[in-house]
Amino acid sequence: MTFCGFGISNHPVRRHTLPAAGWRTIARTLLHGLALTCLIVSMGAFAQSTSPIAPASSGAAAGCADVATSDTVDADIEQFRCLPAREQAASLRTRIENRSILSLTDDQILALMDAMKPEAFVEYAKSDMIAEDAYEYSMFRQERISGRWPERPDHMLIRYQHSPRKVYAKWLPDGAHAGQEILYDETTDPKSMFGHLGGRLRLVSGKVAVDGPFAHAQSRHSVRDLGLQFIARTVEHDARSFREEGLSEKPSRIELMNAHGTRLLAWTWTAPSGPPAHYAPRVRLLFDLQHTWPCGEAAWDEQGGLLELIRFEDVVPRQWSESIFDRGNPEYGFR
Repeated sequence: MTFCGFGISNHPVRRHTLPAAGWRTIARTLLHGLALTCLIVSMGAFAQSTSPIAPASSGAAAGCADVATSDTVDADIEQFRCLPAREQAASLRTRIENRSILSLTDDQILALMDAMKPEAFVEYAKSDMIAEDAYEYSMFRQERISGRWPERPDHMLIRYQHSPRKVYAKWLPDGAHAGQEILYDETTDPKSMFGHLGGRLRLVSGKVAVDGPFAHAQSRHSVRDLGLQFIARTVEHDARSFREEGLSEKPSRIELMNAHGTRLLAWTWTAPSGPPAHYAPRVRLLFDLQHTWPCGEAAWDEQGGLLELIRFEDVVPRQWSESIFDRGNPEYGFR
C-alpha cells in the first residue's frame, strides 16, 4: 500500500491594515486571489507522490523559532522537527505510550517520521525502544539456514533477563521443533547452555556450547541474542557503519502498512553490503504504534531473498524469581 505525502507550511499568515476607500474592490480581489491560491495548493497536494517518504536532510528546519500554522497538528510536527535528536526519540516514546500517535492520520504519522533527525532513530532504538531489563514474550521465527527456508516457523516462549544475561526458551506445540527447551545463565556458565530436543529426544538433557555447531543448527543467532535488546544493538551497529561510509543512518524507506486490520509503521534500511559492516543488505522493523518495542523484523540478502522473518507478541515486563532460570523448576522438562 502507498500513502499520500503530507505538506507542512513554515510561513505564518500575515495581516495588513487597508484604507477605507476602495475596500470593497480590494476585498473582492483578495478573496478571488485567496480562492485561486487554495485551489492551486489543493491541486498540488493531490498531485504529490503517494510513495512512502524518503529520508529528509539532517539539518534543522529553517525558521524553527518562528513556527506558526493554523493547524494544531502541523504546529506540533514543526515543533517536533526543531527538537534535538535525543528529545525527538523521547517524544516519540511518549506519543506511543500515551496513545496520542494513534489519533494521527497516516499522512501525519509519515510527516512526523520525516521530521525525525537521522540520529533520533538510533537514539530511539538505543534508549527508548526497549526500556525493560526483564520480560516475557512469544516469538514466531523463520530463518534461512544453509540455503534452506523452513516450511513452518518456530513458535517460542522466551523468558529473558538482560543484566545479568539469563534466558529460558521453549518451543511451543504449534510450531517447528516443538518440545525443545534451553536454559542459559551467564552467572553460572557464560559459554554453555543446557537443553534438550523435542520428541523422544526430550528425555535426554545436556550441556552444549553457546556458539557451537549444535547451537547453530537451527539459527544463525546465539541464545544471547534472544532478547529484544539485540535489535537495538543491531540498529546502533549499522548506524555506525552508515556514518563511516558517509551515509545517513535514517531509514531509506518509511511507510505504513495494514496487516489483519492493524496499522503498522515500517522502517527499512538498505545497506551497501551485508556482514560484517551491516546486519544484512536490507532490514525492516515493524511497529504496531501501540507499543514502543518492534512487533516484527525481517532481513533480506543481496538478491532480495528473505534471510529471516520474526514476529514478537505479548511482551510483558517481569520481575523474575530465581526459580525461573533454574533447570530444576518443575514447570520445565529438563532431565
